[in-house]
Amino acid sequence: MEPEFIVGAYASLPQGRPSQEMYYVLLGEKPWISGTEIPYPGDLADKDDRHWLATHLPKHWHANSVTAIPGTMQHVKKNPSFGLASPQGAGRRAAIGFFEDLRRAVADVAEIRGSQDIAYIELHSAPTRIAARERMAESLSLLKSWDWSGAQLVIEHCDRYIPGQAPEKGFLPLDDEIMLCKQLGIGLTINWGRSAVEGRSAQTALEQVQQAAAAGVLTGLMFSGAGPEETQYGYPWIDGHLPMNPDEPTSLMDATTIRQCVAAAKTQQPPLSYVGAKVCVPKDASLDERVQYLVHIHEAVGNG
Repeated sequence: MEPEFIVGAYASLPQGRPSQEMYYVLLGEKPWISGTEIPYPGDLADKDDRHWLATHLPKHWHANSVTAIPGTMQHVKKNPSFGLASPQGAGRRAAIGFFEDLRRAVADVAEIRGSQDIAYIELHSAPTRIAARERMAESLSLLKSWDWSGAQLVIEHCDRYIPGQAPEKGFLPLDDEIMLCKQLGIGLTINWGRSAVEGRSAQTALEQVQQAAAAGVLTGLMFSGAGPEETQYGYPWIDGHLPMNPDEPTSLMDATTIRQCVAAAKTQQPPLSYVGAKVCVPKDASLDERVQYLVHIHEAVGNG
């Protein structure tokens, strides 16, 4: 069984509701897209935005995911002890409260759509530098006991904290997260770009996919690019969702690296649940051009 293909549409979303609505229509016309990755808080932040999102996502998209990374990083910047893996009780309680709000938002979307179309909740082992595996285990045990409207919890790996290297996220090492997945019976998602940022190499992304697949915990694989040079998307080695090469010539993520990772992921039993693309695009890109950036990754995945 082939994995579902999802797109992180929010990274390439145009400005303005009319253009956004048309973008979702265009994506909904692609038969190979089964859902989108939704940022939290983003358009899940309040009831009006949730209603807009729930009614404009294509009705046949039943494999949507929610990523908590935007809100997590917003909180970490304000409170460096914030996170599910925080060794400080107040920081961990604040993160649990954040996920209580997320859970309610997911329930609202299910009610509005009349269908449980959010299949995955991607959570993260914050905070930066001080994350503790034992505390993450405690938080995950609690979150697993909640009603997530049918969604499955997965840890999305981000770059681990490496002394002497400026972190983008700086969370737990992959080894720890794999151990947590096995301990608690939850899955893991690899984002290509975040793994490449961690090791400053495309090889790191491949090795981490291989490691997660060998452990049997790999649920999702998302393709976002990264590279060593400053671009219109930000500074060198930014977690900036660069397009694939050659759409972005400085990106280390090309068709060959994508095929290698897909092949590695497909060695796992049970099979991968979802694969996808999440890339930023030039600000002046047309709607059709935005779609094409995602099409190019899908084509590379299809050859894997």
